Parts: sequence; structure tokens; C-alpha cells
Amino acid sequence: MKIAQHFRAFLERHHYLQLPQIGRFEVVGENPVASENGSAKKWINFSADKDQATDSNLVTFISDNMKIESCITASDLGSFIGSIKELLIQGFEVEIPGIGYLHFESGNILKFSGKNIYKKTTQKSWKKIPAAMSSSFWL
Repeated sequence: MKIAQHFRAFLERHHYLQLPQIGRFEVVGENPVASENGSAKKWINFSADKDQATDSNLVTFISDNMKIESCITASDLGSFIGSIKELLIQGFEVEIPGIGYLHFESGNILKFSGKNIYKKTTQKSWKKIPAAMSSSFWL
């Protein structure tokens, strides 16, 4: 769904992003922790709200940028939200492209993070297989 690529632009322009049945992302200033290269990043606050309504400004913004009718944008947004909710219910972490990641914590609390919570997996090096056990032994 290509609508998600417009979320960050909307957030940067309007300083908020309301996703229906998910919640509200709001730019609240500079991140108190400087980024790796020393430049400050915007701090995004998230308020979960399962009753969050569809934001008509978001629908209009995406419709104008994609040059499609607002009813199609609203339908696509609904489908996107449905897939997010389904993945969250299954226990997965979900990326909101250009914004961050959502996941449920214990107590069924929806949390937002700017970074992926899953640890980076390190590639293990191949172990040498003794000649007696190599696949040519079985041929």
C-alpha cells in the first residue's frame, strides 16, 4: 500500500499523525538524546487510542499527493490499519514507514519506539565439517 509513504511527510508538515483505531503521533520537539552523528532529531510522542477517528486532513493530504479520490484513500487507509492491527494482535512488531515501530507490551499496552526492538542477528560462520561426515561420504 503506497499510502504509508506519505505518513512522514504529513507528520513533518502538520506535526501530528492520527491513525484511525491506532492512535496519535505528535512531534514534541528535539530528541533529548543526540543522534549518532551529533545532529538533533525530532522527538515523537505516541498516544494509543483504539477509538481514534479517521483524520480527514490526512485523507485529503494523501489523496492530493497521489492524485486519487478521497474515498479510495480512505479505503486504502482502512486496509492498512486492518493489516497493522492483525499483525499486532499476533504479537508482531509493526513498522509505520518513516515513523517508527509499534508493539504490544505485557498488559496489552500498545507502545511506540523509534527503533526496532528485535535484536540484530549476527551471522554465524560456517563450521568446518569433518571429512568423514561430509556429504561426499554418503555418496
